[in-house]
Amino acid sequence: MTLVVAHRGSSAHAPENTFAAYELALEHKADALELDVHLTADGQLAVIHDETLDRTTSGSGAVATLSMDEIRKADAGARFGDGQFAGQGLRVPTLPEVLQWLPDGIGLAVEIKARAAVPATVEALRGSRVRAAGAVSVISFDEVAINEAHDLDPELTTGLLLVPSDRFERGLTYAVEHHHPAVLPWDGDLGLDPAPLLQHALALGRHVGCYVVNDPMRMQQLSALGLWAFVTDAPDVAAEALGR
Repeated sequence: MTLVVAHRGSSAHAPENTFAAYELALEHKADALELDVHLTADGQLAVIHDETLDRTTSGSGAVATLSMDEIRKADAGARFGDGQFAGQGLRVPTLPEVLQWLPDGIGLAVEIKARAAVPATVEALRGSRVRAAGAVSVISFDEVAINEAHDLDPELTTGLLLVPSDRFERGLTYAVEHHHPAVLPWDGDLGLDPAPLLQHALALGRHVGCYVVNDPMRMQQLSALGLWAFVTDAPDVAAEALGR
């Protein structure tokens, strides 16, 4: 069964990378959550996509230069939509907080946004319930970061994200050579008929996921072809399209 992975939570309907978005993703029948981590100035793992607070919160400044206490002062719901989530107490969470909250049976894809966060991320996952259940993967566009994650924990499922227009075959070869079980291209690079690419990856023992899929017909096509997983902003659309 193709896994439906909620992109930063149900980010089409709630502020990305907040518990509001994660809880909504579960209501929308997502199989797993995808989130992003950065290392703060005091060595904590902040769950936020950007290097700065500016786009997604009421705060400003680079995550790497701020303590977690300083980051928590920002309203993580302030900039979403027409402001309906502002003032509701949404804050940037930490990875350990998400791991403690995550219900059993829900998978997790942790995207490492900066190399400095690799050791702390692997260590946080090592003792978690989701790691023990084998339901977590670490992914990154940064080849150095994902290689380091694999070296620190060779049993951890690691996946190489490919930037748009990066050749799938190159990424697949890299994943095989560096022992990463998964390769994750942009959906547009899979083409209108992704079957040959998926079959080649399967022959090499590699999972294929892709990002970001929001069109229900494309979801149905990819699922019919046996795609491992796709990331979506709208898991509710996926649930309806796939009859979940």
